[in-house]
Amino acid sequence: MTRMNRLFLLLSVFAIVGACGCSPKNENPEEPAFERYVQNLEIKSEILNTKVPFSIYLPEGYDKDLDKSYAVVYMLHGHGDNHNSWNGNYLHANTKINTLVKTSGLSDMIYVFPEGFTTYYCNYYTGKYAYMDMFVQELIPYIDANYRTIPDRQHRSITGYSMGGFGALALAEKHPETFLCSAPLSMSFRTDWQYMSESQSGWDQQWGKIFGGIAKAGAERLTDYYKEHCPYYQFVPENRETLSAVKWYLICGDNEENLLYANDTLHVQLRDLGYEHEYRVVDGGHSSSVWMPALDEVLPMFDHYMNGTSAWPACAKAMYKKQDVAFREDGTAFSKAYTGAEQGLGVYLFHKALPEQTLKDVMSVLYTVNTKYLCVYMPCDLTKKSVAEWVEYYGALYPQNKRAAVCMEGTGASVMADQAPFEAMLFVDTALGTDISADPSRKYYFSCTDESACYADYGTLYRICKRGGIEFEYRVINATGEPEDILRCADQLKSYIPY
Repeated sequence: MTRMNRLFLLLSVFAIVGACGCSPKNENPEEPAFERYVQNLEIKSEILNTKVPFSIYLPEGYDKDLDKSYAVVYMLHGHGDNHNSWNGNYLHANTKINTLVKTSGLSDMIYVFPEGFTTYYCNYYTGKYAYMDMFVQELIPYIDANYRTIPDRQHRSITGYSMGGFGALALAEKHPETFLCSAPLSMSFRTDWQYMSESQSGWDQQWGKIFGGIAKAGAERLTDYYKEHCPYYQFVPENRETLSAVKWYLICGDNEENLLYANDTLHVQLRDLGYEHEYRVVDGGHSSSVWMPALDEVLPMFDHYMNGTSAWPACAKAMYKKQDVAFREDGTAFSKAYTGAEQGLGVYLFHKALPEQTLKDVMSVLYTVNTKYLCVYMPCDLTKKSVAEWVEYYGALYPQNKRAAVCMEGTGASVMADQAPFEAMLFVDTALGTDISADPSRKYYFSCTDESACYADYGTLYRICKRGGIEFEYRVINATGEPEDILRCADQLKSYIPY
């Protein structure tokens, strides 16, 4: 058979196959696999006259149960990041969500990650770039129209880190009719005095372009438009009823260079004015080591309010651990290495007539099982002796080359006024009095609950330590109203005994 004949025969076969209605290709290919996480989607914004990218994470089974609708969580990124950063190299929100669904019973929800550019999620003061209007008037309606959301305020919450933290607060602050819950994480904003002292380039490039006051200095930067968005000027008595409709949650790391000033100042203002909110201060700086663990509480909190689940606030309860302690007849306790014959660290536990069992429980939380440390733990009831008298009394009984003071309810002011004997000061949910001071030669560790009466005192001590370059650790945990709160606060400080 010639080459021409073979070619003719092959073409004839294809013609016959085609005439029979057959095809070598599959004319009904299978549907593409369902993707839960879809990146780099976009909407065309008429308000901004540009495309706005976003990513979305859908529940498992979203493609199967077509009659089910879901609550929505908007997750905002920080300055310099983008709409994919929540699931980038350092943040793994999808993994965290999956873990919480499997281990904590977190409800299935839709998560939206919008592009925020460098807008702080606000409208520019010039009116030329109305990002917040786009978010509320275009993005949210687009998500509700194209995905099976429950399209109402009761089932919509927002969180974000850094710049996204400001956006989470500002969007809910300006649109409380749109969001049920807001959780700013390490919210990027400043106190007035910080804004006034910001470098000119820092102000102009990051804040001035949004709030106005470009090329201005000092108080001229605090424009009316800035005050319309700044929480210090919005969380005021006349707005309490409106803004209290939102469930607020704030968290910050105690190693933040600037932001804890602002966040802690806001917490004090909210407490002073009676705004209900959740507040946490944890160990850490401006990093994922703060934001990712925060989701362990934030997402169940959203779920609790939006879907009526019960995992929160139980998951917000700080845990504590007591050690087995052999108490001596006088109520003291020795570490395993300390025999009472050699010098060691004297830990003075100041209290005012605490029940014996509570005192033992606190000592058991603070006690170390490390066999190399020489420590003696000594209960000091300030209703019986003064600070100086207890130091003299125990100093004669047990050799000490260092001293640390642990101050519990009712004793902070007395010990603050007589710091000289101690190298380290630990304050466990106790007021500090009117004369709060810190010495660079000492170390300060303090913890309280977010409903503590000493919230303003701790904010003051934090600022003194931060500005003075004094070693400190600051913690604020969730208040449960249980007697164990004192043990939870003590547990936050136990790693600093011995120091």
